[in-house]
Parts: sequence; structure tokens; C-alpha cells
Amino acid sequence: MANNRTVHRATEILKLLASAPGGMSLSEISSALDIPMTSAFDIVHTLRRSHFLREANKRFAIGVAAREVGEAYAQDKDLYGIAKEYLKTMGDELNLAASLVLYENEGLNYVVQYRPIGSILGPSLSGKHSYIHASASGKILLAFMKGVRFQKALEQLEYVEFTRNTITSRERFLEELETVKRQGYAVDDREFNDLLTCISAPLINRGQVVAAVTVSGLQVRKERVQELAAHVIAVSRTISDRLQTVLG
Repeated sequence: MANNRTVHRATEILKLLASAPGGMSLSEISSALDIPMTSAFDIVHTLRRSHFLREANKRFAIGVAAREVGEAYAQDKDLYGIAKEYLKTMGDELNLAASLVLYENEGLNYVVQYRPIGSILGPSLSGKHSYIHASASGKILLAFMKGVRFQKALEQLEYVEFTRNTITSRERFLEELETVKRQGYAVDDREFNDLLTCISAPLINRGQVVAAVTVSGLQVRKERVQELAAHVIAVSRTISDRLQTVLG
């Protein structure tokens, strides 16, 4: 697929001005990037009107909208970095694989994974939605999802039967989500794999569930599930509290 030249030039202008704290004039931008003045004028003023750039004394600099985008990236970076250290500690303590999972692009995205020696990770087919109904992470992320996004996610579920424990109907899955919301954690009780159990809790940032914190292991005893769930919930809350401290 060919690149859009105007969009490419806009991103180049933003990157150029990000390294020019004093701003640049239109002619300086045009010259630095070898863009015709007429094209530079149109792009720069479009970015200014949408608040990606600001103008003072005929010089242009990064605007509030660009800063908001950068801050959003920084928040995600902090989330992954903070979560990683806690996932590693939890995985080692429990001798279970640990993951941080997001719902993105209509599927599950395992953005952080840690596996102690001898443990096994749960399904990590990022971008797929055919197993969401059979995963603890998927249950958590859908249980606390709202509005149109939830309805769209629900409509895409395929209810593939992986094991005899797999939930295979919309009605049963909705009941499961209500249980998840009530108890505050989700369990994949050998629903994706006959030997694998996963336990997941919601990670909250600024009042919203933004990810699922999950552990998974083989041959996990049923009587151990609640103990593990309490541990995962505690770690998830610790990460949430740390995010609040770091990001404010």
C-alpha cells in the first residue's frame, strides 16, 4: 500500500518541530524538509487549526493536541514498564506464567508476558477473537466493557468449542460475565486447553479497566483457584495504585 504524501509530510513536520523548542518559521520548515511553500502552508495551518501546532510571532511549535498524544503514549509505556516488574515477581512466587492483556483491534493483545522456568503461557494469539470466550483475560476485559464497544465485541464472538468445558452460547457467556463482575476475577477452567487453567483480574487506571492481569498454569488444583485469584487481584490493585502515583 502506497504512503499518503500529505500525511507523511505532516508527520515529518511534527517530528521536526518536536526537536525545535523555539519553533520554526514556515520558510524554515519548507527548506528543512524540502517541501514546496504552498504545501507546507496548507499542512502547517491545518495542524494549527487542529491544535497540533501553535503559532507565535510567525513561528510554529508543537501544540496541545500533539502533547496529549505524546502523553497518552507515555502512559502506556509506564503501564507496561510498571506491570512488568510485578508480573515477574508474581510469576516467580506462584511458579505460574503471568501476562498483561489488552483488548485492541477487536482481539486480545498480550503486551507483556513472563514465564518462569517450567511454566506455560496461556493462549497468546494476539489479534484473534475466536478464543476470547474461553480465556480468563477475555472474560475480564468484556465483563467491564461498556456501550457500543461491548456490543461490537460480543457480536464478534464465535463460541468455538475447544474442550468439553468451553462456553458455547451467548446466553451462558453473558451469565459468566455477570459472575466475573460480581466476584472481581475470571477463570478459564480448562476451557481452552484440557490441562490449562488461567485466572485474571482487572487492572484499573483512572477509573477504567484498561487491561487484564493473568496467571496460567498446568494442572492447577481447583481448591487453589480462590487463593490464586486473591493474589492476582492484590497484584492488579498494586499496579493500579502505582500507576496512580506515577501518572497522577
